[in-house]
Amino acid sequence: MDYWQHVTQLAATCDQKALQAQVTAMRDWRRAVQAQRLPQTALPPLGLDPLTWLGEPEGVARRLQAFDHLARHFRQYIAYHFGMWAFVQRDFFASWQAAFGPMRYLEVAAGNGYVSRGLQEVGNQVITTDPLAWVSHNVTGQTPLVPLQQAGASAALWRYGDQVDAVVMAWSPDNEWSDASFLLTLRRSFPQLRLFVIGERRGATNSTLFWQLAQFVPDRRLLTVNRALPRFDAINERLYLMR
Repeated sequence: MDYWQHVTQLAATCDQKALQAQVTAMRDWRRAVQAQRLPQTALPPLGLDPLTWLGEPEGVARRLQAFDHLARHFRQYIAYHFGMWAFVQRDFFASWQAAFGPMRYLEVAAGNGYVSRGLQEVGNQVITTDPLAWVSHNVTGQTPLVPLQQAGASAALWRYGDQVDAVVMAWSPDNEWSDASFLLTLRRSFPQLRLFVIGERRGATNSTLFWQLAQFVPDRRLLTVNRALPRFDAINERLYLMR
């Protein structure tokens, strides 16, 4: 039985309100990305409190525990099947736009371009690039939501850096060092550009060297924007402004 069949089967056999509310949110998210749309709102925290199954009959407890495990791995399911890594949604981009206003963006390492799509939908011009190195391994980059130019991050910066106001990088892989080289190139040769990074600091995204080199720009507007990017699983992804 595949992941989503298992989730829906468990939802049909368990009537706990917390479970049903999470399944509804997961279903809405899945339908949106399956239709190549951005979800409207953020996901709620996924997974059940162990007290949920405490004292329940063995069969019920087992089903609730199974759902808890699946819900906590929803990000991996969506990433594997739809190439979405940063769990961004329309409310997040509305908040971003309200805080920082319209700009011309370059997205590097864009994957399927969910971030570019969100920035475009709120009124920005976006150049979307990706090296397409993952196309032969998974669905990332196979079905982009926006027109995509093939280029690595540093190459894209040299090609388009003089045409934009800001660069955005979302969920750069944590096992590659090219992001650190890109950061130094931007800092030395394009100091006028803002750099927005979506990821988990010293966690699931970007290389160790990248986080060591990163210089964070304090900006209270990020507090407002990140309220629209609430944590729903073990990964604490945030929007950062860097130099």
